[in-house]
Amino acid sequence: MPASRLLQAVVAVPLALLAGAVPTAEADPGSDQEAPAPVQVLSLTTVAGEATDMAEAGLGEAQAEAQDSAGGTGQPSSVTPAGSTARSAEVVPAAETESATPETDAVLLTEPLEVSDFLVAGFTWAGDASLPEGTQIYLRVREGSQWSDWYLNESVDSGPDDVAVGGTGEFITGGADAVQAAVLGAPEDLPADLQLALVPGNPEGEQVLEDSDVDTAEADPTPVSPQSPEPGQTGTEEQESQDGGSGEDSGESGGAASTPDSQEVSQQPVASSSDPAGAGVLPAVLGATTTANGLPVEVTTRAEWGANSAYMTWTPTYASASHVVVHHTAGTNSYTSSQSASIVNGIYYYHAVTLGWGDIGYNFLIDKYGRVFEGRYGSTSAAAGKMVVGGHALGVNTGTMGLSMLGTYSSVAPTDTQLQAVGKMAGWFLGRAGVSSATGSANLAIRTTARYRAGTTVSLPRIIGHRDVGYTTCPGDVGYSRLGTIRSIAQGVIGSAVGSINTIYLNNSWSARADIEFQYGRSTSQMLSGDWNGDGIDTLARRDGNKVGFRNTNSTGGSLRTFTYGRADDEVLVGDWDGNGTDTLAVRRGNTYYFRNSMNGGQADVTISYGRADDEVVVGDWDGDGRDTLAVRRGNTYYIKNSISSGAADRVVPYGRSSDTVLSGDWDGDGRDTLAVRRGNTYYVKNTIAGGQADITQAYGRASDKVLVGDWDGDRDDTLGVVR
Repeated sequence: MPASRLLQAVVAVPLALLAGAVPTAEADPGSDQEAPAPVQVLSLTTVAGEATDMAEAGLGEAQAEAQDSAGGTGQPSSVTPAGSTARSAEVVPAAETESATPETDAVLLTEPLEVSDFLVAGFTWAGDASLPEGTQIYLRVREGSQWSDWYLNESVDSGPDDVAVGGTGEFITGGADAVQAAVLGAPEDLPADLQLALVPGNPEGEQVLEDSDVDTAEADPTPVSPQSPEPGQTGTEEQESQDGGSGEDSGESGGAASTPDSQEVSQQPVASSSDPAGAGVLPAVLGATTTANGLPVEVTTRAEWGANSAYMTWTPTYASASHVVVHHTAGTNSYTSSQSASIVNGIYYYHAVTLGWGDIGYNFLIDKYGRVFEGRYGSTSAAAGKMVVGGHALGVNTGTMGLSMLGTYSSVAPTDTQLQAVGKMAGWFLGRAGVSSATGSANLAIRTTARYRAGTTVSLPRIIGHRDVGYTTCPGDVGYSRLGTIRSIAQGVIGSAVGSINTIYLNNSWSARADIEFQYGRSTSQMLSGDWNGDGIDTLARRDGNKVGFRNTNSTGGSLRTFTYGRADDEVLVGDWDGNGTDTLAVRRGNTYYFRNSMNGGQADVTISYGRADDEVVVGDWDGDGRDTLAVRRGNTYYIKNSISSGAADRVVPYGRSSDTVLSGDWDGDGRDTLAVRRGNTYYVKNTIAGGQADITQAYGRASDKVLVGDWDGDRDDTLGVVR
């Protein structure tokens, strides 16, 4: 009997498109966006780490005058960086350590330089991602006619987990037209190929500025901004990794809470040109604000703020997620409402191109006026309980949503409207993930070593600051002190999110019209499909948190029975694990699966490890033996296992694109499940486990619909259903 399941499909289309809507190009900035301009690049050291003339032009007379006025000796003082164990993903006001200042203690100091207008700045270098101990980089900018204080720019503590780049966090301005940079430390420790990138609001191309391209600006000395207080006891990396490693175990299902040693699929993924429906290009989105997926506030989409799709080279991947990480971007806080979208565009370029990440690291960005901007591609359209993996917090990019407040909140508070928007977005995300308490804690797996050691599982609040998982003061001391407010706002959203009643549309054939329509569950429920009573007809179940209810008929009504299994943040799978003709549940934590052979709570009947924690999992009866088993997906390659066991894959096949949403079902009634991929509201169905062209191509529903797969009429063929 073909077993069906709701495939915890990760929606890889960027924005919900209504049926029949015509997509536009991703970047459609409109008439009010500034003209394209190149990113200006100032070279401060050579590839050998030697200072350029531009980098030393401010030394000498200006430095001597500053030291003479302070009674200095003319010799650089030794500088101990504040929080020397910290690697910050932000720009924080510089420390007044041993009275060190850029004018008196720099080993590199540019002159104040006139440049073209820019909104975002940042430094990059070759070699190690972190700066040598004792090396500090400072920046000050001129906005209008006013020079800012000097700000310390520290090594970035974010980005994709597999990309190690030397660079600082983004520094945002309210529109600057002059800049001065300084480096303190030992001359022999200067990083190689140190560059300062100045990004305009509509970047296009780059221009390396030579001495002849810039003029010297008038600038009076300005102080170093006072360092914000150190966060609470940070400990050492070794201590944090050991103290936080065990996490908590709710005891709701079998197995330990901590992540076991990985038993990965032995056959490695390989690239393939196989594609069921054309070249692997990203789908387009509509240019507008959106409240798709039940968003609690209007979100300015990537199309609206002008994202250039040519810069987006980081293919989206999705993972179960139920934590929120709050950030700030840092800078002068002087931007206007009309500049916010251009600042986001500048951050996008800095992350995607300058730092080489391939996309913006944050999932969403919120300005001081309370406006929300879509960040990482696919964040707006991620399925409930999922989020596209970002690059906002090393170690926990997977399993979290990153919200970044535009501005520096070390000594000033975020605005009330900004906090409201942050809290509402957090509540929306957590509520859809089945989390009932925004003030509670849950286990979070650490993927790469930052504050905690990779491979550990740590119990952390559902809403945390970046400093809770990284060596950084982000989101600033005052910003961090407002997490309680954010949690309260998020809880209000969760508490009020009873959700509208779902309408289910089931199709018994490959056509564009529904054959069955009824109501069950709510928009906040996770909807599952399976044959719960063994009658050959698939029906629906709803999951709210870790509570599951189900019906044995496809009709309007309440649940026949409810029970609890696993935890609210578990990924849930459906299949006939023991071949008895009825579907039951399994839950996934990392790469460990806990299978239950009855529709009841209790301990798992079978526990196995398979694949990697960041794999996408698909369920099916791949060999027609009546038992459902697992497959894991990496990119567009599937590693299929024909038994509920660990070990190497039995088959490896490519199909579709890595950005597709994947489904499985017995589409032709031959007793074997095969794959289908979804792009928007179009489905490409394959009747064999192989690459190549689709056997069926069908448009059904809307791109924003949640999709179900099942045999709704007992004819042994699986077909589609959608939930609205």
